[in-house]
Amino acid sequence: MSDILDEREKTHGSFLSVARVAQELKRVIYGGYNYQDLSDQQSEALDMIASKIGRILSGDPNEVDHWRDIAGYATLIERELTLCIASGGGPTLRHGGGNPATPAPVRGASVWPITPEEEEERAAQQP
Repeated sequence: MSDILDEREKTHGSFLSVARVAQELKRVIYGGYNYQDLSDQQSEALDMIASKIGRILSGDPNEVDHWRDIAGYATLIERELTLCIASGGGPTLRHGGGNPATPAPVRGASVWPITPEEEEERAAQQP
C-alpha cells in the first residue's frame, strides 16, 4: 500500500495539499446562490471536479488523467441535461435542499443516465 501511495503522490500531490485545495473550492461551491437547485448528479460532479482541481494544483498539472476526469464529469452532466431537454422535463432533483424529493429509484432501472421512459415512470409514481 505504501508503494501505491508514494507513486500517487507524484502525480496527485500530497493528500494534505489536495484536501486543503479541494475543501476550499467545495466551500465556495456549497455557498453558491444556486447550489440548492442542483441535482444530486450536478452536485456530485462539482465535488469531483473540485477534487481533480485540487490534484492539478497540488500534484502534476500535466497529468492528462486529471483533465480527462474533469471533462468526463462535465460530459455526464451534459448528457443528463440533454436527456431532460429531449424528454421535455427538468433535471432529476435532489433529495432535501430547496427541491421537493424525487421518488425512490425504480428497481432494475438504470442509475445513469436516467432515460425519458424512467423519468415518466417516476413522475407517474408521485402521489
